[in-house]
Amino acid sequence: MDFQAYNKILLCKTPIRNVEIDGVNVGYEFQIKYPSYRGAFLSCIEELKFWVDGNAIADGDISFALNGKEFLVGELPECFKEYWYVRTPATIRVRRHGAIGPGEHSVRVYMKHRVPYTGYFGEYLVLDSDVTGTLTTEVG
Repeated sequence: MDFQAYNKILLCKTPIRNVEIDGVNVGYEFQIKYPSYRGAFLSCIEELKFWVDGNAIADGDISFALNGKEFLVGELPECFKEYWYVRTPATIRVRRHGAIGPGEHSVRVYMKHRVPYTGYFGEYLVLDSDVTGTLTTEVG
């Protein structure tokens, strides 16, 4: 069984925020944190999946913002110089026509990630972090 103690910090308790550009709602965003006591490079993320209200979000509709930069999920394996410090939340932006409705939403995050400091003899510890929580849409 994988180590699960840090899964509870994966999904931040901050509200979902609708994203508007020139008066047009283009999607929404929420935050996650790296589920460990130490950070890692983004290239250590092997899989990153999201579900909102039970619906899977396509990789092409997701961007990952961290350290003032924004990446597509498919670019993360190449981000071997971009470090994710454990106390720094990453913003997940979901492209979608129109705003997400008000109220509570179920958000599930699944991350498969290598623990970079465990690479002894060519083998790394790989963890599956999977958490579901309820986030509320920010008003205003």
